[in-house]
This record gives sequence, structure tokens and C-alpha cells, in this order.
Amino acid sequence: MTKTLTELIFYDKIIQKEKIMKNLPTNTYQPAEQKIFSNLSLSPLQISLLDRLNNFATYQAQNNSEVRRMANKTVYQTNYELKLALVALLTTCALLDPTREGQETEKFFNSQINIIQKTPQEKMIYFGPIRPFLLQNFLIPEMVDDWITYRDAHGDGIYALKDKKTRLQGLNSFSPGGSPVMEFARFYRKFMEEKIKKENDFRQQFQQTALKSLTDEIVRQQLQNGRNPAEILSHIMSADLLSSDCNDQQLSLPKK
Repeated sequence: MTKTLTELIFYDKIIQKEKIMKNLPTNTYQPAEQKIFSNLSLSPLQISLLDRLNNFATYQAQNNSEVRRMANKTVYQTNYELKLALVALLTTCALLDPTREGQETEKFFNSQINIIQKTPQEKMIYFGPIRPFLLQNFLIPEMVDDWITYRDAHGDGIYALKDKKTRLQGLNSFSPGGSPVMEFARFYRKFMEEKIKKENDFRQQFQQTALKSLTDEIVRQQLQNGRNPAEILSHIMSADLLSSDCNDQQLSLPKK
């Protein structure tokens, strides 16, 4: 299907942004040389995503106005951005989990995560008593990339994320605002609500179409077998058309 000019421009921007992200470690501060440790046992994928978030946090710090004036704030600002990302992802996962606990809020996660810069090349992330299910599932590649789109210092914030996730269609049920963590989490919640609703509507429409086709075929067969139209109508009105008592003969769909 041919893409519109707007779509082509949009996807070109995404490609360019990915190229920028790949070049992040070449900047003056070298996050790729850092080792990130955690008090949790992390999978290789989770470690890779943490590295990506750390690289992005460094990129954010280098584009911070205070850091540009005072380079010695780079480490502090980098760790601030990294912790913000972790809190946002955990808050979002909690908001999407129907079994969540009442205290699982932005404030709770903010109090349970600590980042210690042990040396310029090593940092330690301490996770407090956070529910294991969330710790096992909050680092998702798609959600990490979406946070990067949302938080990008040179991006368009929630509007860029909204355009990306809805393919420029918008999300009328969502109202921007609040802290970065809650704005991101609330958007994800609304986006998933709309996505699931559309999937359910499509499934229901498909089932109704299939049922109509089956009913039409059964009516056709009954008419061919000499069934009285009035009797067929009576069965339809009583929602009994598909019952085994509707016809004395076994009905079957034609083989193609």
C-alpha cells in the first residue's frame, strides 16, 4: 500500500533517530564503557535494555542546559534520567496489571530504586521490595523504545509518542498532563484500552459475520428441502434455527 508523504516523513524521522541513538557512545561521555550491576538477577535481554536506557540517559544529560554550563553535573543528571526511566516503566507495568497492589505508584517506585555511581566506569542499581512479577516484566523492548521517543530532549514529547503509537491517528480519549512518569503511564493505559477494545470489536464483528453466513446457508438448505418459510421464520424469531430439532434431516454445509 502506498504511503502518504506525511507517513514517509514520519518514518524517515524514526530512522534518523535510530541512527542518532546508535552513535550515542561516541560522545564525550562514554556510557558504553560502563558496567551496570544490580541486586537482581537479570537476563541478558534486561541487561541490554538497561545499557540502552543508560546510553539514552547520557544523551539526555548532555543535552541538558545545566550540564552544558557545568560539566561536573553530567553523572548526576545521567543517573537522574536513568532512574526516571525505570520508575516510569515500572509504574506503567503496574497500571497495566489488574492484580496490582494499591501502593504501586510513582512515589512508591521512586522510593524503592537507588542508583549508586561506584566509579566512573561502574554503577549499581538497587531495587527494593518490588513485586517480582513487575521486576520480571517491566523491561520490554517496545516500551523502552517508546520511553525514548517520549523523553527525547529534541523530540516532541507526548505528541511524538501519540503519533508513533497510533500511526498519526491520534488518541482522543487521552488528555496530556501531569509528571513525565504519570503522563507516559496514563497514555499507555489509554492506548492499551483502545487497542483491546478495537480487537474485541473486530472479533465480535467477525463472529457475527460468520454466524450470518452460517444461518443463510442453513435457511437455503431448509428451503431446498421443502421446509415451510413461515416455520423457518418462527425458528429464527425464537433463536432456535441452529437447534437439532429444527429439521428432521441432518444439515451440512456444501463442500467446495
